[in-house]
Amino acid sequence: MKIIKLTSLSTKTPIYINVDMIGHFYEVEEARSYGRVDKEKHTRIGVTTHNNGGFEITETPEVIIKLINKELAKQV
Repeated sequence: MKIIKLTSLSTKTPIYINVDMIGHFYEVEEARSYGRVDKEKHTRIGVTTHNNGGFEITETPEVIIKLINKELAKQV
């Protein structure tokens, strides 16, 4: 299993995801209402085993790709 460590947006705690189960990830712009930020810019990552819309995390897509490549390089 190839596992990467990411950070939950809401709780700032670690979550661990098997890279083989990642179905998608994309960046979400910050949400504003009445001039204040309701939700900061973040990334949503979904796994193929759940249909819950994914997890909101602090890492950018570029960081996720680097973590995946680093983990895959260790497997060779």
